[in-house]
Amino acid sequence: MTDVFDPAPAAALLAQAWREGRQLTELPADIRPTTLKQGYAVQEAFIAAGGDRVAGWKLGVGSVSAMRAAGTDRPLVGRVLETRRHPNEATVAPLCQAPVTVEFEIAFVLGRDIAPGAAPADPMRAVASTHIAFELVLSRFINRRAVGWPSFVGDNVGFEASILGPQIDPAAIKRGVSSVSVQANGEPKARGLTGEDGIDPVQALRYLFDHACDQGITLRAGDMVTAGAVAQPFDIAPGHTELTATFLGQTLRAVVVPK
Repeated sequence: MTDVFDPAPAAALLAQAWREGRQLTELPADIRPTTLKQGYAVQEAFIAAGGDRVAGWKLGVGSVSAMRAAGTDRPLVGRVLETRRHPNEATVAPLCQAPVTVEFEIAFVLGRDIAPGAAPADPMRAVASTHIAFELVLSRFINRRAVGWPSFVGDNVGFEASILGPQIDPAAIKRGVSSVSVQANGEPKARGLTGEDGIDPVQALRYLFDHACDQGITLRAGDMVTAGAVAQPFDIAPGHTELTATFLGQTLRAVVVPK
């Protein structure tokens, strides 16, 4: 007889760590997910335990090189939470005082509900607007890369916050990414990623539709979708950091401060 995996204990531990602003070394072996399917079950229970409304979706580990290294055929998917979704020029206080990974991304806002299996062949037909955005990644694990992908998925793929910036022309994505510049406290930190280290944001949206279909999830009009890093991610230390990114004349700003 095969034991049925119960995601609740792992989810409760992750939720407690987030509330308390602390990090874990790993999940105990007897409650740890060992497959991505189990990891997504933990994620579902983790989000429910937090009580925050889902306001969108985030994709990670989505470049060709990253997926090859991870042994996956699509990006990892997490949820954007309402109280951690911010407008341009927001001041954000991470819940844990640990290094934060900054990712400059292309984000979409969905224009209609998408039931499982009802995604349009052209993903952009479901999009109301396209934006530049920051995602702040701060895992509930001290070393998110060491705990394994199922645990990282259970941890909501390390989501801490998203900052939705100015609207852009989706036809300009490729041209803009090639010239993007990201700064922290005025110091250049990142340029656009290319080749197998880069991502195609529209293809990332397709991957999200596939994931939602597999999971039986209806995506909602108004959901924000951050498609994955299109510039080299970088870490910032705990403290006060002013982030700026420029993209074809548009400017994205955020300030990260201690809790």
